[in-house]
Amino acid sequence: MAGHGAAGAKMVVRIHPAALTEIEMEIKTELEKLSKEGLVDLTGSLAWNDAFGCFTRAGFEKLVWPQIGEKAEWIIYFDINGMHALNELHGSYDPVDAMIKNVLAVTRATDFVAGQWKSGDEFLVCVTQADDRAPVDPQGMVNRLAAEMQKQGLSATFAIVPVVSLKLAENVEPAIREVYAAKKARGVSR
Repeated sequence: MAGHGAAGAKMVVRIHPAALTEIEMEIKTELEKLSKEGLVDLTGSLAWNDAFGCFTRAGFEKLVWPQIGEKAEWIIYFDINGMHALNELHGSYDPVDAMIKNVLAVTRATDFVAGQWKSGDEFLVCVTQADDRAPVDPQGMVNRLAAEMQKQGLSATFAIVPVVSLKLAENVEPAIREVYAAKKARGVSR
């Protein structure tokens, strides 16, 4: 504990741990515990987006991809059309976020979703293959996503690319280019 004496000189007071009361030790223990729990909570909040019910880009890149990269078969990348106008129409982000969450709920338990890949309206679905399942049809997944989007009053531009590398960027970048090229061809800005 530091303080200043009468002449403004800094003085340090050291308390021997044996002098701490039981209550002070409990407080210290609880503070340490809260710090650790806070770090776990912070890590979780940085990795997961509750509003969309999916991983954040950082969470996917740092925590998920290293675990699933070898099982990944396909990347489905999509950019929701007219997101700004949708938020304006509904008066806030919350209703649109809920619609997107409903769309993402059609993915399989063995697929992994990450949201807000470049900005707020791009999403990635990593389709994995389980040994005991029939081969995955990525176009079928796109069809399910698009059908649910239509129910929610949304639309998107999609790209499907095969996973060809354990380096995530080498798989995602071609999908991003494909989506932006399709939007540009339709005269839609990014």
